[in-house]
Amino acid sequence: MDILLYLVEFLVFIVSIICSFKFLVKWYEPLLSKRPLNRNKSARYILGLLPIGSFCVILFTLKMLASFDVVDSFIYISMYMVLGIAWLFLGATLMSCVFDLSWLDDALNLNNKAALIAVVGGFLGLTLIYSGANIGNGPGWWCVVFTGGLGLVAWIVLGLVINSCTKTFERITVERDIGCGIRFGSYLLASGIILARACAGDWTSFYITLVEFIDGWSVLVLAGILILVELYYIHKAKSNKTNNAIFGSIFLAVVFIAMAITIVYLLPPTSGNPIYRVALEVFWSLHI
Repeated sequence: MDILLYLVEFLVFIVSIICSFKFLVKWYEPLLSKRPLNRNKSARYILGLLPIGSFCVILFTLKMLASFDVVDSFIYISMYMVLGIAWLFLGATLMSCVFDLSWLDDALNLNNKAALIAVVGGFLGLTLIYSGANIGNGPGWWCVVFTGGLGLVAWIVLGLVINSCTKTFERITVERDIGCGIRFGSYLLASGIILARACAGDWTSFYITLVEFIDGWSVLVLAGILILVELYYIHKAKSNKTNNAIFGSIFLAVVFIAMAITIVYLLPPTSGNPIYRVALEVFWSLHI
């Protein structure tokens, strides 16, 4: 059985390396090959530094906050690093396909600043969700994939709900509404902070992990606030025939991120949640 587990881990490692290499080539080749290189220079710098910043966040998490058998293991840290890069590849692909926010087409080739801001916020949000899934002790890589997957699904679904109510994707990619890009990008980052907290913790079981994920309920409030804000700006744009809301959007972005950090800081430990205690009692009663 141990040999089989090690074999599966090795296969996951190899697949992650392949996906990571593909991602890095796909990400950096357009940044370096497009001519002239001084075109969209700010977007090139930002997109070029974005994965590096994400790698640093993931590496810090693995070295300081991951499972006891990971923090001091070069092999396991390497494995979860390349798994994280593969995760970012998946997330960037989902943003392009589901959110219609392409870092290559919109942010780089079309020099859409609204899309660039949204992509940066989304990329960082994805990084935090994966990092949160690595926090705590667990028996294997599947724990990270399962808990991170919960956060990713919630993040994607809420983004789609917001768009269905406010047409956010179209306003960013077609109308190039920078204010909307700032607000949505900051929401993607802030929701990533909250969902990272929901994904973190020691592994007990799939059932308990689902219960613990309820700690991320406040992300629903954040999404609701954004919907109301976007509806207000849509009405304002129709009334005044203008949508110059950069400073107000920056203020709201700071508020969203501050709210997320405050929620994570003030949220009590999962073990202090009455729902968790009831779920734990049910779990152990079913296993006795």
